[in-house]
Amino acid sequence: MSLHRENVAWQCQDGTWSIGFYVFEPDGDEGAEDFDREWGVHYNSNAFWFLSVGHPDPDAALDAYLKEEPNPGGGLILRWELENHREIARLDAIAAAYPARLAAEAAVEEARWAAIFAGWNR
Repeated sequence: MSLHRENVAWQCQDGTWSIGFYVFEPDGDEGAEDFDREWGVHYNSNAFWFLSVGHPDPDAALDAYLKEEPNPGGGLILRWELENHREIARLDAIAAAYPARLAAEAAVEEARWAAIFAGWNR
């Protein structure tokens, strides 16, 4: 089974490989009969919803994703070459921000559930 999701694998300066899947949101009414959950999405190329780092090659990086999710199809692969340094630096910065983004999302979700439970306890 496959489910297309935009992703990029890149080689870091130390030779290891990372993979990131971009944050996405529905682009339309998810409840509509003709909504396509695979292609009816909009991607944010400035944030990852999945990140895995420190792999020996791009295939191993993809395997980390495949342990949890369906096959996303192809993705961009950037080797540590001069013409890719600027984009790799951008991807490294997105990866560095990933833990803080996850923590912020978790805090929002925790507050949402706390409000729901508070309403139940009245």
